[in-house]
Amino acid sequence: MQLLWREPWLKPLIDYDIDSESCSFCKKKFNSLSFVTSCEFCQIEIMHDKCANSHILERHMSELKTKIGQHKEKALHDFQ
Repeated sequence: MQLLWREPWLKPLIDYDIDSESCSFCKKKFNSLSFVTSCEFCQIEIMHDKCANSHILERHMSELKTKIGQHKEKALHDFQ
């Protein structure tokens, strides 16, 4: 089993900060409170956190496996 740790911080944004009102993956409008992120492997822009998971698993599996291999032996922080 591979578990991928997302960064623990939240940064509040408003739609004009990101210049988008909808998810670049599913095209649905963001709710009044949505968890969003971007893809670290391409420039697809802002999307729902769950959509980012699907996007990365569907389109960037080889890059993901490479990244997992690079970080596999690194020690965890206390909060992980």
